[in-house]
Amino acid sequence: MSSAKQVTLPQLLAFCGPCLPFAALGLPLAVTLSEYYITYIGISIAVVGYVFMGVKLIDIAVDPLIGWAMDRTRTRFGRFKLWIALCLPVLFVSTGFMFLVPPGASPLYMGFWLLVVYIGFSMAALSQSSWGSVLSTDYDERTKVFAFWQIGNIMGLLCVVSIPVIAQSIGQSYQTGVQWMGLFIMITLPVMIGIALWVVPEKMSDAPTHDVRLGAYFDMIRRPNVIRVLLADLLMGLAPGIMGVLFFFYFMQTKGLTRFECTIAMALYFVAGLVGAPLWSWASKRYSKHKTLVVSSVIFAALYGLLAFVPAGNFPIMAVAVFLAGIPYAAYLLLTRSLMADIGDEVLLETGHDQKGTLMSILSATTKLGYAFSVLTLSALAALGFDNKAAHNSDQALLWVEIFFVGLPVVFLLLGAWAMKSYDLTPDRYAHIQAALKAKGLSRDAGISPGH
Repeated sequence: MSSAKQVTLPQLLAFCGPCLPFAALGLPLAVTLSEYYITYIGISIAVVGYVFMGVKLIDIAVDPLIGWAMDRTRTRFGRFKLWIALCLPVLFVSTGFMFLVPPGASPLYMGFWLLVVYIGFSMAALSQSSWGSVLSTDYDERTKVFAFWQIGNIMGLLCVVSIPVIAQSIGQSYQTGVQWMGLFIMITLPVMIGIALWVVPEKMSDAPTHDVRLGAYFDMIRRPNVIRVLLADLLMGLAPGIMGVLFFFYFMQTKGLTRFECTIAMALYFVAGLVGAPLWSWASKRYSKHKTLVVSSVIFAALYGLLAFVPAGNFPIMAVAVFLAGIPYAAYLLLTRSLMADIGDEVLLETGHDQKGTLMSILSATTKLGYAFSVLTLSALAALGFDNKAAHNSDQALLWVEIFFVGLPVVFLLLGAWAMKSYDLTPDRYAHIQAALKAKGLSRDAGISPGH
């Protein structure tokens, strides 16, 4: 591997630094805040489900606009670095309002600030993943970049999930723990983003900015390999999405475990992801990315299905089962983003235009769509008779919780693996694409933002 293609360890660590606050915000958005606003703020479960889904659908519509704007951005500071800097004030302010919420806040308050925080989160996620896609043009090095990115995400998840545990262990309430989550995010945002902007270069694109049309969003969606990656990302993302939304309800209501035990188990799930990320990165080098993605999804389905057989009231067995399910969880996010970056180089060769931002925005949209449908399970369970505030639910209502929590994710994971079976951008094809880009003078190995 040429040195131009390598990303140094300090650069990798600085690049994944913003993952700490980004992931620390992403977990509550997917798991904690919906349940928190239901249980502690007093908004009904059905309303929370509809508001979260509606805001996420609006946010999905914003993604292509952000991706299109990033693809048209050219500054001496960089294009993706500029956008990651712009997300800082948006996330800082909206995080404060979402986590330091006054008692009795209205659904309108929740919906407005949820929308603002999601727009900021879109700016952050799209700019960082797009930035990562241009740090190296090497097939395997790019996977390593996203493996570090995923490890950074998991570290952020572990930090934020431990905060309520620490708060309760020193006599504070769960509500205080959630507020401390927000403070942690607000403190780490400027620090980690500042370090990343200072240390990590951005390789400048040689492609022109003209003719980068908003319609390119739909042009990309029609590409067969893009369709395969998007479908896999959507289906594979539904599993952890549903797990996150229903985690506390499932284990507390159907398995009789405490909130504290559930929080510990969730932390173990993310620890397992730290084990899994380098494992799947290694496997992708040996067997190719798309094959590794298929295998990891099938393994995820098998291990996740074991959660249905956890005995009621048995925390040790539940903890082991959740840990095992967490090992393959890390694979799909890092591999789908690395695959989409490869497709971006194929598009650059064919069109002469750099549309990495557009491609990452499409991928982000499917991920969010999966989480939007995941949150909708709350409203569906309410319609089927499940009452989160009841001390005891009927056997039929609890059966629906089990079907939604275990059955649906297993089906979606297997369908996601099936979606990738015809993916054809192999390592050999990608090597030919890189050679052709160099011949045309479009290789990203040249040109780094000033100051680096």
